[in-house]
Amino acid sequence: MKKLLLLLCCGIPAASFAQSPEIPASLLPASKMAWDDGQDAMRNRLFRTTTCRTQIDLGGWWDFVADPADAGEKRGFASQFPPPETTLWVPGTWNAVARYWSYVGPGWYRRRFEIPADGNAQLHFGSVFYLAKVWLDGRPLGEHEGGYIPFNYTLTGLKKGAHTLVVRVDNRLGDRTLPKKNVDWFPYGGIEQPVYAEMVAPVFVERFHVIPSAVSDSKAALKVRVFVRNLGPEVEEKFALSVDGKELHAGRQRIGPGVSVVEFETALDRPRIWSPASPNLYSARVSLGADRDDQFTRFGIRTVRTEGTRILLNGGRLRLMGANRHEDHPDWGSASPPHLIRQDIEIIKRLGSNAVRAHYALPELFMDYCDQYGLVFLAEAPAWQYSPEQLGAAEIQEKILSHLQEMVARDMNHPSVLTWSLGNEWPNPDRSYDAIRSMVERARKFDSTRLITFVTGGPNAWRVHELIDVICVNWARYQWYDPFTTLDRAEGDESVSDLARIHARYPNKPVILTEMGGAESQAGWHNWGNVKWSEEFQARNVEDSARHALEEDWISGGCVWQYCDTRSAPERFLGGRMRGWNGKGVVDAWRSPKLAFYRLQQVYRAAQENAPGGKAAAVGGGK
Repeated sequence: MKKLLLLLCCGIPAASFAQSPEIPASLLPASKMAWDDGQDAMRNRLFRTTTCRTQIDLGGWWDFVADPADAGEKRGFASQFPPPETTLWVPGTWNAVARYWSYVGPGWYRRRFEIPADGNAQLHFGSVFYLAKVWLDGRPLGEHEGGYIPFNYTLTGLKKGAHTLVVRVDNRLGDRTLPKKNVDWFPYGGIEQPVYAEMVAPVFVERFHVIPSAVSDSKAALKVRVFVRNLGPEVEEKFALSVDGKELHAGRQRIGPGVSVVEFETALDRPRIWSPASPNLYSARVSLGADRDDQFTRFGIRTVRTEGTRILLNGGRLRLMGANRHEDHPDWGSASPPHLIRQDIEIIKRLGSNAVRAHYALPELFMDYCDQYGLVFLAEAPAWQYSPEQLGAAEIQEKILSHLQEMVARDMNHPSVLTWSLGNEWPNPDRSYDAIRSMVERARKFDSTRLITFVTGGPNAWRVHELIDVICVNWARYQWYDPFTTLDRAEGDESVSDLARIHARYPNKPVILTEMGGAESQAGWHNWGNVKWSEEFQARNVEDSARHALEEDWISGGCVWQYCDTRSAPERFLGGRMRGWNGKGVVDAWRSPKLAFYRLQQVYRAAQENAPGGKAAAVGGGK
């Protein structure tokens, strides 16, 4: 009886819930790899990255000391580390530890490790937030600004035996950082992603990109770009590219000192096409000399373009049914271990999603899972709500473009990446028209194979929308930040009317609702009147917003805001965020489902079943 009353109160026919909510099996199927490329010894990827290099895992327990007075450099912590306060697990964040739960400021890490032989090495950091300074045996290696993306140092002439690595990390944000202070997510401090060292030859591959072009049923042309570092004088090296174990290209090239780029073209016959419905992947290996050095990557073959209001993946229409995800968990903060990353993929797939969006680069392991299990990814630089004055500053523009370029360098091979976004919800973006035009033009040079965009907040048709490939707008049928405390039909109709003005001004551009249905709810709190903060209000807002995104032909779907409840910035603890958390997740922070999860699941499943061409076509299955 209580269930019936609840359904009637929400305005939903009881017959629509004749069966229990669908909870499909949580196990992910085997990948569609035709070649076994092995396992990554560093547990950072879904495939091994080398067969030639000795790798040294630097994860585990590191000595740690907080430095609230910011006196560590002056006191020489880099060479004379003070008695540690504790040990912290790396990869990890100090803000997941009770003692440092709210700590924002500098912190120092130390780790001793062994080098197995004399030689050269590369030291890899997957991500450090926000500012990192690194020393080896008291000698400065450099510094890196910006979380979420990797950086590395090349170490020459290392001696066999013990070495000491010290890292100063500072998670303070300001008006000129990326992201800026007071963003709506927590600035978790620490060494968030894996750290490892690799012994390398005097000439070695730093990374390589495989870029499909001219794709047909019979053949796919491949442009290959290899970045090579030479630690000595000019040499001649043999290069070979193998795909799924078969050599496709071999040649010789003279390589000068420093970093060189070697480019060549080859082709694959009868390519297996990547799509959300059929996520086929290839394993690629570039080798130097007689197995002197090698690197692996994975790539997929697919085409992306727009035609009027439609986004075409492999020539067929793609409508997004996705979720926005922050890298956040109550126990782990921004450093989710591999099994929790996999769990999130399972839950997002269980929702019926074919897409994920984030405000910043997610871990490489998450991206590998998107590739392997068919989730389109909307990538974005963490340039959140910069004012026109901030966007007018050359320093901010350079940070946005530099960060985006590093994202492209890291994620170029992921077929799941659909768009590159320069940022999110810049207020009154037309006041920044010239700055945005310049950034868009430069961003196109980083990667011409994907769609360039930025995200606007609210249903406004701006002049700057003419600059981008796809209009991305954050929208909900019943706005959260308004004076209404309950669902209001007139307000909902007005919101739909406002959104339609974008299509009226740009009738031949695709539109994605990059954040839809955002409404906070306290998990487990229900209310007969659909008032704000109840699961009922959130569920109705999510359902009605998603239905509109998938029923309007000129909208290419969208992503719910958001996947899970997440911790917000320290400044927002008493500023409209219950307990300091953003409660707009369709699952709570612990990944337990809310009512909105099941309502959205029904919308996504119905859209797939009712799509022309069936379920596979609805998730970008092909032509």
